[in-house]
Amino acid sequence: MLTLVLACVFMAGWVRSSFFIEGLVIPLGMKSSASLVSSDSSLIWLTQQGDGFFPFPSIVSRRFSDIDDRIFENPLFEWRWKRFGFGIGASVDGTKQVGNQMIQMTPGTVAVVPCWSVVIPLTLITALLLLSNSCKSTSNKIVEPNPVERA
Repeated sequence: MLTLVLACVFMAGWVRSSFFIEGLVIPLGMKSSASLVSSDSSLIWLTQQGDGFFPFPSIVSRRFSDIDDRIFENPLFEWRWKRFGFGIGASVDGTKQVGNQMIQMTPGTVAVVPCWSVVIPLTLITALLLLSNSCKSTSNKIVEPNPVERA
């Protein structure tokens, strides 16, 4: 049952990440942070080094707007490896034009995991558990003689 609930939660996140960019930024000291972001039907882990991070966690949320929101086409990242929606790369150091705004990035690493790679295995495990025959007890029942039958 837990796998079914997890599959449904990740499926809802998968659909929502097609319309919204949402994330949690976690400070790792005064000069670094880690972010977990849901965007472009993917989960993105981003770590960055540099000045200007808030000393407390913050939540980011906005509508998915244009081509720059597509993770693999975003000019803020340089990809070392990407296949089937998975990716490993680095954030660029400096200022980049993204859409109609300039964004300052600090050096860091980025890893991308597509939502389908979590939803499909959880769904298959759930189906396997629901459709498999339940194990039958192999222990023998002890039958005590009926006291009326003794006589």
